[in-house]
Amino acid sequence: MKNTRYLFDEEKQTPEGMVSVSQLQTFLSCKKKWEYNYIENLKPRVERSYLTIGKLCHKGMQTAMQSMWANNGWNAALCAGIEAMQREYDEYCMVTPHLEEEIPEFEQLWDDAESVFRQAFEEFEPWKYEVVTLYDKGKPIPALELHFRVPCPPTKGLHGYIDAILKDKQTGFTWCTDYKFRKSLSPDEDEANNIQNAVYAYACSKMGVDITGTMTWQHLNTPAAEPSLLKNGGVSRAKIKTTWEKYAASCRKNGIDPEPYREEMQEKLADIEWYRATYEYRNQETVDRIWKECVLPGAKAIKSAHGKNAVNFRSLYPWNCKMCQFQSICQAELRDHDAEYIRQTEYIRRDHPARQPKEQEDA
Repeated sequence: MKNTRYLFDEEKQTPEGMVSVSQLQTFLSCKKKWEYNYIENLKPRVERSYLTIGKLCHKGMQTAMQSMWANNGWNAALCAGIEAMQREYDEYCMVTPHLEEEIPEFEQLWDDAESVFRQAFEEFEPWKYEVVTLYDKGKPIPALELHFRVPCPPTKGLHGYIDAILKDKQTGFTWCTDYKFRKSLSPDEDEANNIQNAVYAYACSKMGVDITGTMTWQHLNTPAAEPSLLKNGGVSRAKIKTTWEKYAASCRKNGIDPEPYREEMQEKLADIEWYRATYEYRNQETVDRIWKECVLPGAKAIKSAHGKNAVNFRSLYPWNCKMCQFQSICQAELRDHDAEYIRQTEYIRRDHPARQPKEQEDA
């Protein structure tokens, strides 16, 4: 690694005055949404728990791949990942009160997260990759969860987190890798428009890391289901969203030999897609053009959008609005309802500017 100055220095630097990748994405999608989030510092009073299956599994992948980098072996890495997830879960439980009736659902969250991670880590086949080793002040560090900051005028810089830089042992290709745990898998053709990975590629070039391209590795964030038991003592042969391994384990758990079901159910479940690796090759010229024509103008616009006379317009269309956490206040303002009442009753203001961890994108 040639340019360690592009690593974010947690002791000397703070994100204030910088642009994050998530902030840039928010601004490009809807300037009004960005204003609610980053100027007014609003967040919903009632929102889903920040602790998600995606966040837990992301922590598991980070720790497990760190263990792989230390040559601890696949099984040890899997255990290390699960232990890190458990610590994250326990820490959240200690500081977050739950009503008694909420506890079973929250405990189920852990069971589902562990199940998803175990399945995903095996399907990722981590033994196929070598975690790239970088050197910071002469000290070897794994290219995992790299917090970077690159110059991005007129702001104080653009910062973000790279999940992993991995070298495929068979092909020798090096991939700037981003893990996603999602409800559904995004199509491959979306990757060409993924400004996040284009920014990561630019950051790699600034740090002197030569990559082949980017890899978005996405996995469903729902666990494999268990088959139903029949009244006659057998197991349902209906096609459900599960794996043959889960189906067979469920049979054995209930004292049933899975072998009579193997031929039919293995074939029936084989076409269920649980994960997808999407590769994108961007040469340096393309990466530089995206930076100059998309990122820098976006950062300049964000800087201007802080002004008193700035007009941050709304991007109204269903794709943007249906999942927006500011939909109620936005519609109240458009319809001349009591928006201030909604501000006070449905939202709270953060005491500091929004600092959204990268992993929130997996929701």
